[in-house]
Amino acid sequence: MGVTSISKKEFLKLLEKDEEFRLAVAAKIGLLEILEKLEQHDRKFNEILAVLHEHSKRFEEHDRRFNEILERLDRHEMEIKRIWQKLEEHDRKFNEILAVLHEHSKRFEEHDRRFNEIFKELSELRKVVITVAHRFGVITEKSFREAIRGLLSKYFGASAEKWSTYDEEGIVYGKPSIVDIDVVIRDDIHILVEIKSRADPSDIIELLRIGELYYKKTRIKPRLAIVAGFVSDKAREL
Repeated sequence: MGVTSISKKEFLKLLEKDEEFRLAVAAKIGLLEILEKLEQHDRKFNEILAVLHEHSKRFEEHDRRFNEILERLDRHEMEIKRIWQKLEEHDRKFNEILAVLHEHSKRFEEHDRRFNEIFKELSELRKVVITVAHRFGVITEKSFREAIRGLLSKYFGASAEKWSTYDEEGIVYGKPSIVDIDVVIRDDIHILVEIKSRADPSDIIELLRIGELYYKKTRIKPRLAIVAGFVSDKAREL
């Protein structure tokens, strides 16, 4: 039977039931090749979709990591900013300390200048003391002290005040006792003045210990001076 003698109904029935016939018809009209290409395209398209899906997952991972990096950079930026603020604060405090040290240096220079002036005045006072001692000869310790206090007031413009404290540790005399000494305060310079008609080595050592006690009690380091009508050679060596 020729193809032309097959009715349309029979042709469609053969296409539906006869796979070999269906494939032969598809091959004749090029449909089989088209279907194969479509299947290849579908397969490649699915492969592309799979690759795109994988890329999408990788991009999501990259985005996540990138966001983490951005967060770390933000934290680092904040930390760096905080460090810079601390450095600026340290610089400011350091400059303030330098300014204070400079001011202290100026004050120390002024103290040295004043102390040198006081030392010169003490030298002049010593000459007067020697003159008094030679003129009046042997006088009582009490009278000598009163005379010297008057001279201190004249030369220093400040009276010598009595400083008295209880030395519970026995720093001066080796046992707990009351310690007395004259103190001249001029500006912010404290001078412990031991007034003696005669100064011996024991008097020098005693004055040094009183100076130690004064610093411990007042937290002020004093200058030390002995005003005496006569100073022994051994005392001068100290």
